[in-house]
Amino acid sequence: MATALVRPWQRLRPAQRRVALGLLLAAVAVRVYYAGYYPLSLDEIASYDYWVLPGAAVTASYYPFPNNHVLPNLLVGLVHTLAPAAPPQLALRLLPTLLGLLTLPVVYALLLRHLRFGVATLGLGLYWLSPLAAYYAVAGRGYAWTLVAALAGLFATLELLRPAGRRPVRQLAWAVFGLSGALGLYAVPTHVYALLGLGLALLVGFGRGPARARPVRLVHLAVATLGIALVAGVLYAPIGAVSGWPALLANPYVARQAWPEFRLVVGPFLVGTATELLGQRGLSAAAYGLLLLVGPVALWRGQLPAPARRLGWVLYAQLLLWLPLSVAQHVLPPARTLLLVLLAFFLLLALLAQVGWAYWQGIIAEKPGLRTVTGPPGLRLGVLVLVLGAYGGYRLHREQAVISVHTRQQAALREAYAWLRTQPLRRVWVEPRAYALFWQHYALSAGQRPLPLRVVYDVPAARPGPRGEVEALPAGSLPAVPVRYRNELVRIIPVSPTQPLIQY
Repeated sequence: MATALVRPWQRLRPAQRRVALGLLLAAVAVRVYYAGYYPLSLDEIASYDYWVLPGAAVTASYYPFPNNHVLPNLLVGLVHTLAPAAPPQLALRLLPTLLGLLTLPVVYALLLRHLRFGVATLGLGLYWLSPLAAYYAVAGRGYAWTLVAALAGLFATLELLRPAGRRPVRQLAWAVFGLSGALGLYAVPTHVYALLGLGLALLVGFGRGPARARPVRLVHLAVATLGIALVAGVLYAPIGAVSGWPALLANPYVARQAWPEFRLVVGPFLVGTATELLGQRGLSAAAYGLLLLVGPVALWRGQLPAPARRLGWVLYAQLLLWLPLSVAQHVLPPARTLLLVLLAFFLLLALLAQVGWAYWQGIIAEKPGLRTVTGPPGLRLGVLVLVLGAYGGYRLHREQAVISVHTRQQAALREAYAWLRTQPLRRVWVEPRAYALFWQHYALSAGQRPLPLRVVYDVPAARPGPRGEVEALPAGSLPAVPVRYRNELVRIIPVSPTQPLIQY
């Protein structure tokens, strides 16, 4: 195994190694920056406060809503146990960040076994320098773990599809496929989308393989699928026993919608998802649709080596399959569940560039009086570095505005929290639940007594009790009443027994 990882690096020319090292260092710098400077999200603090701090027994069994990514929260709990003084940001993001950094050269090396250096570098570089991929590779949630599981399953799938693989290697690939599938599901249940794509690739690949080996391989696939389901079921058994299986399976984030409602929102959802993944509204959706159309033609007719072609078809399954599944289920999966789809998009784009370049070279070679001009290798590497630098710089520069907004919002919440702690209030009504979650987190992190917070939505018919109570609201749409405190995000107004709570 070590030889298989080292050999691709040994085959590179010195200039290629320098480019690869530069890309790896850039990816490391981006992820460390995101891990250290991107403010904790609401999902992260909810995971930490309500599943990590109560202990492993609660983490493994309590599932009132799908914010509990069980495996990652158990691992965050381990960090908290070993280093109880560690701040929440360190406890949440340490292990996913280390995992991602350690797998960067491994994924690069494994991909170089199937693709040319330029193609692998372009595809991985575009992905690693994308804000969504960089953030979720370090966030204290389950998506970093499911991505690693999906990549392990991807390379295991490619090994199983090789026509002349050795038996010990195939056995290892089956073990990796099964283990990564079960652990990916235990990290985030929506890992099932990636698994379905990989399973379909194996099913089609085995069906097209030698007739003599076909039955055995299909049986192996069925056994692996059953094994993944059984292991995931055992891991989730505490959830089923304590919270009930419907709590796990009825995920409101991907809830089924009625067809009339789904039909109206699916178009804007797809455009918005493409924008979140790729960064440009309209253009992103068009590029995604174009790749779906052109991809099969390039894979069928393009002059690609067999390993690259196999990888291309497996990636195309990831790129395409979630769309008809979503329509059939009437669900709208969040963009963060499609990280493997984003990687598939960039790698297929790089493969398409290889096919297009080869086609152009063939046209030039057939023209009398013209000759094929590819330029010196140093020039091609320079263009590659320029493309990655321009793309990464542009996307990350635009993301600074997003980070700045989140930073200012949390600073405003902390200022409002500090003011509330100085007031002798018997009850603080909060309209956005997010404010209450953040203020509760600040109290827990500082070892302070929590504020007397009540979320308006939880008591819809409530009226304030004693005079002197207040309600915290977003900055906009203020009623015409005196304001006791204000900043750019929060307004705190007095309420009385005769004044109903504000609800929007």
